Amino acid sequence: MIGTRKSVRWFIFLVLCGWATHELTAQPFPHPLNRAGIHTGNLVRSAFSNFGNLGSRSLVEARMEWPIGSGVLYGFEYIYWVASEVVLDNGDTVHIISDRYSGGRADVPPSRDHNWGWEPKEGYFNDNGNTRGIDEDVNGNGILDDGEDVNGNGKLDRILYNVVNYPAMSHLPETWPYDWPIGSHPGQPGDRRNRWNGLFGAYPRADQESYYVMDDRSNDEFPYYPFPGDTLSYLQGSRRGAGLEVDVWGMQWSSPLAEDIWINIYEVRNISPVELKRNIVGMFVDADVANTSANDASSFDTFDDITYQWDVTGANLQGKKSGYFGFAFLQSPGNGTDGIDNDEDGIIDETQFDGVDNDNDWKSYIDVNGNSRHDFEDLNRNGLLDPGEDADSSGTLDTEPARDDVGSDGVGPFDDGWTVSDQGEGDGVPTVGEPNFEGTDNDEIDQIGLTSYYAGSVEPPVDDEDYWSTKVSPGIFTPASQAPDIGFSYGTGFFKLPALPNPPPPRAQIPFERFAIACLFGNDFPDILRNKRIMQRIYDADFSFSKPPLKPILTAIPGNRKVFLMWDDQAESSRDPVYGQDFEMYKVYRSTDPYFSDIKTITDAFGNAVLWKSLVQFDKKDGLTGPHSVPLGGVGAVYDMGTDSGLRHSFVDTTVENGRTYYYAVVSVDKGFDLDFYQRGLVEDSTLGEAERTAPTESGKTIEVDFLGNVISKDRNVAVVTPREPAAGYRSAEIFSRPAHVEGTATGSVDLMLLDPAAVRDRSYRLTFTERDSVFRQTLGFALVDAATAESLLVVDTVDFESEELEKKVVDGFKLYFANDSRVEISGFAWSGASSGNNLAPKISVATTNGPSRIDTIRFPVDFEIRMTQGLSARSYGTVTHRDSVYFNIWNLNDNRPIDFEFIEPIGAKDSTISVGDELVLILERASPTSNIIRKTSWRLKFDTVTGTPYTLPSPGHVLRVTTTKPFASKDAFEFSMRASTYSESRAKEMLAKVYVVPDPYVAVNSLEPKRPTGFTGRYERRVEFVNLPRRCTIMILAVNGTLIKTLEHSADSDNGREAWDLTTKDGLEASFGVYFFHVSAPGIGEKVGRFALIK
Repeated sequence: MIGTRKSVRWFIFLVLCGWATHELTAQPFPHPLNRAGIHTGNLVRSAFSNFGNLGSRSLVEARMEWPIGSGVLYGFEYIYWVASEVVLDNGDTVHIISDRYSGGRADVPPSRDHNWGWEPKEGYFNDNGNTRGIDEDVNGNGILDDGEDVNGNGKLDRILYNVVNYPAMSHLPETWPYDWPIGSHPGQPGDRRNRWNGLFGAYPRADQESYYVMDDRSNDEFPYYPFPGDTLSYLQGSRRGAGLEVDVWGMQWSSPLAEDIWINIYEVRNISPVELKRNIVGMFVDADVANTSANDASSFDTFDDITYQWDVTGANLQGKKSGYFGFAFLQSPGNGTDGIDNDEDGIIDETQFDGVDNDNDWKSYIDVNGNSRHDFEDLNRNGLLDPGEDADSSGTLDTEPARDDVGSDGVGPFDDGWTVSDQGEGDGVPTVGEPNFEGTDNDEIDQIGLTSYYAGSVEPPVDDEDYWSTKVSPGIFTPASQAPDIGFSYGTGFFKLPALPNPPPPRAQIPFERFAIACLFGNDFPDILRNKRIMQRIYDADFSFSKPPLKPILTAIPGNRKVFLMWDDQAESSRDPVYGQDFEMYKVYRSTDPYFSDIKTITDAFGNAVLWKSLVQFDKKDGLTGPHSVPLGGVGAVYDMGTDSGLRHSFVDTTVENGRTYYYAVVSVDKGFDLDFYQRGLVEDSTLGEAERTAPTESGKTIEVDFLGNVISKDRNVAVVTPREPAAGYRSAEIFSRPAHVEGTATGSVDLMLLDPAAVRDRSYRLTFTERDSVFRQTLGFALVDAATAESLLVVDTVDFESEELEKKVVDGFKLYFANDSRVEISGFAWSGASSGNNLAPKISVATTNGPSRIDTIRFPVDFEIRMTQGLSARSYGTVTHRDSVYFNIWNLNDNRPIDFEFIEPIGAKDSTISVGDELVLILERASPTSNIIRKTSWRLKFDTVTGTPYTLPSPGHVLRVTTTKPFASKDAFEFSMRASTYSESRAKEMLAKVYVVPDPYVAVNSLEPKRPTGFTGRYERRVEFVNLPRRCTIMILAVNGTLIKTLEHSADSDNGREAWDLTTKDGLEASFGVYFFHVSAPGIGEKVGRFALIK
């Protein structure tokens, strides 16, 4: 398997290298740092390049596809540019525009030996050369620990190889550099070694992020020298352009609120000693909505700062419905010195570089214990006060909320990846890098907004002066346009970029201007406008989505017409920075589409699909059930919070079809929050009553596939699996005999679930229990042993059968499930015996304390009989001076001994036998064998009848049997057996006769064939499959006249008895329709001849 995976990944690597090269076909000079990647973090799939471009000329299927997997494309190439006004040495004013258009009309020198535009900087991704990859040994112990095997090869790699050759992306650690360049983040050098370098800290804020840095050093079109004295050309080693450097982040969230949005954030800095007083930043857009450049229409909206485009026919050439595409400003550069409230937010001249929290939204830690320092003692974050953690010797675990006071790395004690406090953490004052302060406070800037929009023919920024003066200068707004092929440019300006001081400060402290855009997609204009306004609120709140729980680690094992799923429990310890530990449930999704599009069927009030239909879900038993009280994003859709089913960590899907590939995801979902959650016991923090109501959020589930449909990467909570028959002669592991109750009287049951066939052993098992005491008999623990050797396999000293902890324990590939009757109840009663019946029914309850001599009452877990006799046969125990002989006795059926009792008869109606109005109280313990002092009692039986109803009293020979439910106790034992996978040559010979082809006949298409990738043109893979094959055999496919069409060699694991034929001949031609014969030859087993048909 490892070899196969490596070969596939190398194939992908070579293909992607080809893509990266193809991106540069218009510019045939070397670009060793150029890379293209693909974002797939939500419903938008798009390529991007690390020189400022979105979309792609060559990656056809990744040109802003929405929704992912649909084949409907919205982008061709989108170019980020910065235009700067500069003064030459001769006094002339010129305008330098840095971009990186990659088409034939690119702005390059006549020699075409370099660019007049952006170049990616070294050090910001693993280039498999000068910049090495990360070390999998994160904790430095020299051992491959859980979670460290990034590339899945089972080895501890000290330098990871960037197989996909992408720029740095958060979900692909193999693309990260081992360490990030000095100054690329706040804090100390090395702080983010082996970690992600995100815009908001050392962890991804989004579900999927990308990051790179580029500059304009190669733009020597004009004789402008940003570094005085350095007057050589770029190829001679000078740093030219306008002296600009740009950090770029791409961000995607899978939340239904942001799943139709791709955010790109650009931070432009002037790193030259010359001030740039007038600058404009923007995009050149060649959208090609609906896969074609024809029938484009476009417009803009300055109120919402959005430009948008659509195809007037509303469909692509294949007839698939298309929607609207838009670019929206989330943040534009600001002007913090003009004394004007440019963004009309009530604050004048706010800026991200004055060291002041202008809008007062930064929050210090909460000093719960009042000692004037931040205390967080739960170093291992297990919620317990462990040895060595009680720093203040208070005897309590101090975990004071840090809020925004998390230090320069942006990671606090409740965030993933936190280990120790860093610079500025918990000091009570804002620090650069912390949320809601300076660069991480998105609305702490006096934004200019959209200042120009030009639509017309596709005219990239080649002529810098013309582009500046006629297309992007502030105030230029052309009317809405419709044409066969529209390109449009939009911009925001003017803004200043100050000169770099001397000596220069650390890079992270150099002022920048931020340009943040959202690529928006929707069914119509109102849909993208809703998306924009929702995203704007989220952006202004610094992307403060409610944080979903961690993704579980999913394992999927194929079986014969079934799939075994298992996942871990780490999601249950997740903590939201606002709502605390709020995990609620797991949802299991199954799809035949890698993007799960076929199960996204739950719609909002506008008819847009927003949620996925789960195969099954397991939620906590906490009373949070049914529709959630807070709708999703105000669009009318609500989460189903389940039925208090209880958590599980495994599931066997028995509704699958052999030969079909399925995509599974197990997502973790939080509680959301409503104002009554504290009163309902759903949250522990009473102060959350002031928090914002929020709908539940669920973890993402991403699979990335290439244009051939091969999986490039997938989240840890996602699995791809194809169920199938085992090879001929092999019998899959099975439950040979289910648990049988061989000893004891417990009324509960035990069952088991087979989860991992490969781990099953040929074994018989014995399960026994321990109890708390011999009377009450409540279950204490249990032990599972090998019935033959008595080897201990699983011991639980103290068990809670309702606990999820018990449900997680797997032994020899199976898991035990218990239905224990822990609460003892009366389960039934009936009279029998004698020739005439009676109908005097007892009312049975637990005896209550009556007087100082009775100190305890117990639900006695035994069956018992009241036996009516001819003569006096037992004595009733009452007070010290009162013992009466009676005409009945009470017998413990489980322990085969009599039970003491107190018999109470109405005054004046004593007859020493059971009559109407009499009561019996079972006595379990007296002070001594001769004492009448009662210590423990159990059941009370009161004999009565319905008024006016005839009745017959019991007589000698009548027996009243009373039964109870009984928990597992020390006298109970269960036994069962498992059978491991086995191979039999004789069975293989029998199965060889059952080899067949599916489908037969093949009529134009096979329902099991994989879905054709959207970027693939022409006929995709066709196939039939041979079933019930031995592990190793040769299959010859022959025409009716005996001509050999193709030979297939089958060599597979024991769980795979299938081999596919792609309907091509040995010469690579498509097979003709007609009848074919097949001949299967398996050495040592035999031969099989059959036939099948291909019908047009």
